[in-house]
Amino acid sequence: MNNHGGKIYFILALHNHQPVGNLDEVFERSYLQTYEPFIAVLERFSGIRVALHYSGSLLDWLVEKRPDFIRRLKRLVDGGRVEILGGAYYEPILPAIPDEDKIGQICLLTHRLQELFGVEPRGMWLAERVWEPHLPRPINQAGIDYLAVDDTHFHDVGYTNLDHYYRTEEEGYPLDLFPINEELRYLIPFKAPEETISYFKEHRDEQQRLFVLADDGEKFGGWPGTYESVYEKGWLEEFFTLLQEQEDWLQMVTFEDYRRLFSPCGPVYLPTGSYREMKEWSGGFWRNFFNRYPESNRMHKKMLAVRKRWESLPEGEPREQAQRLLWAGQCNCAYWHGVFGGLYLNFLRAAVWQKLLQAEKMIDEQLQAPPYLLLQRGDYGYSGAEEIYISTDRLSLLFSPQLGGSLWELSWKPAAVNLLDTLTRRPEAYHQEYLEQAEAPRGSGEQATSIHHLRAVKEEGILEHLFYDPYPRGALIEHFFEEGGSLEEFEKGSIREQGDFLMQPAEVELERLPDPGEGEGVQITFQREGRLKENLPLLLKKIVTVYAGKDRFQIEYHLVNRGKDDVVLCFGIEFNLAFLSGSDDDRYYVIPGRELEDRRVGSRGTEEAVPELSLVDRRRNLSLALCWSRPALLWRMPVEAISLSEGGLERSYQQSLLLPSWDFYLAPGESGTVNLHLQFSGAAERQP
Repeated sequence: MNNHGGKIYFILALHNHQPVGNLDEVFERSYLQTYEPFIAVLERFSGIRVALHYSGSLLDWLVEKRPDFIRRLKRLVDGGRVEILGGAYYEPILPAIPDEDKIGQICLLTHRLQELFGVEPRGMWLAERVWEPHLPRPINQAGIDYLAVDDTHFHDVGYTNLDHYYRTEEEGYPLDLFPINEELRYLIPFKAPEETISYFKEHRDEQQRLFVLADDGEKFGGWPGTYESVYEKGWLEEFFTLLQEQEDWLQMVTFEDYRRLFSPCGPVYLPTGSYREMKEWSGGFWRNFFNRYPESNRMHKKMLAVRKRWESLPEGEPREQAQRLLWAGQCNCAYWHGVFGGLYLNFLRAAVWQKLLQAEKMIDEQLQAPPYLLLQRGDYGYSGAEEIYISTDRLSLLFSPQLGGSLWELSWKPAAVNLLDTLTRRPEAYHQEYLEQAEAPRGSGEQATSIHHLRAVKEEGILEHLFYDPYPRGALIEHFFEEGGSLEEFEKGSIREQGDFLMQPAEVELERLPDPGEGEGVQITFQREGRLKENLPLLLKKIVTVYAGKDRFQIEYHLVNRGKDDVVLCFGIEFNLAFLSGSDDDRYYVIPGRELEDRRVGSRGTEEAVPELSLVDRRRNLSLALCWSRPALLWRMPVEAISLSEGGLERSYQQSLLLPSWDFYLAPGESGTVNLHLQFSGAAERQP
């Protein structure tokens, strides 16, 4: 070990964030376990200097709920103890949003920090450290001079001695980059404080060297086991004490301090990347999440479509309000999944949809008076397949002819809710790890472990609920079953389809309907010529009718026997409807004239001869009534995903699956029909 040599400079930077739509109890718990205790310890150590970042969504909560914390933080800033970092206000993944929004969100947070702390940050936090080479230009144009990225970015282009900071540029716009040390990410705060000091000593030589730890602030109290180790057992106090004791050769500085002392090296040009774990989750490129998770892609492309329409708004307050809603809908957490809940947390997805739908409604009402109806055809998912989008003053509907005319957005604008904010259950890499070696939850006496290494479970026997969906979960998905099939077989994926209709391409025709006195309408006809078992030809025709100004729409089904023999078939229509919680008594089914043993939307069961039912959500003040022209055998079940979160493997409700079905006997040339009506209303207005 070399105990002699040059000075080591150490930057400790913490990123603190809570996503748009997160539960208030999570904000409160994070404040009590992470944000406040860290500042309380920092206040007692006058020789410690740190850089701190707070996202705009977290700052909004702190200002409203904990204003004294803001005052305490300002005193530390005024005393030169804390460098406040900027960033994009609602913590978007910068490469996933337009450059104008990058600049606008960064400037918005800068102005907020000026108001609260009297400083104009020159450095920023890069959300999830997702870097792409074009970023220096918009970041520089937003007034930012530097940020931190992971050392893996540098390793990918051959850099080994990362003991300084570097300058890059894009089109002549410069930006300074500080490499984050991955080894420190796993030492702090998971190993004894002495191990970090030893690490610094081992890497000390005759030259001055820089080490940067820039990571989630929630590691200091919010991750499992860390509150006990960091605060109750005194890890942070001991760490700060040791740092102060080594101040003759180990100096804590902020980014701005170090830039005043030393000039950057460069130029350097880094490839696309993020931290090592993120590259593993995404397959090396963050935007792969849009391909891996169609649910994420639909949110992202909805955001882009709403933003494009926003560009048509004239200057004024509605334009600014719609822009803030749109920016809030860019918050990154619901768009991807790694070790945290992310995309699997339905309330985060719902919050994104809510902001985007509120922005869309505001934009459309500024551009045209209700009732109105917009009809568009195009490749909105950028998949190469055409989709059909209908937007009225009441509803937003997205159909996929490529997938049999199935429905992928069902938004009711008065409540700003998309009931097709659903999730398909799919394999995750950690599922196999748990199946091979499931570990019991870590005991309270053990040392805190990095969240990337936890293998805890939140529920005994959880792997028994691990199911995967054989096709995407949307609505208006048609099935042909063998007689006698059961809900249990359907849930496990063992029920057999008796035709070639499921999610297969359909021909489509569009027809504008005359104004019936209240608003114009549109009729979409999807048609597929297919075959049932034993090669029996069948025509499936689905006609969807939507009118402006209406909270309802209807679907007509026609099944035509094209063969020369009689046909006996069981025809079902699948709906997946997202109601946030399956166990909440304020979210429930209503079947007129019947008392369900368990009426919550997370219940399962089979009901015979059902003419209609409603799903009621009193929390969000909406009800959806589904009526059909002939009584149906009705299956209902919750769709629950098994995903990894901070605390371990957990089961989470994603949506309720409904499947009404009917038996048909069709002679050659005969047609069977079923008509459906879907009607939205406020929860208090629900009438069967």
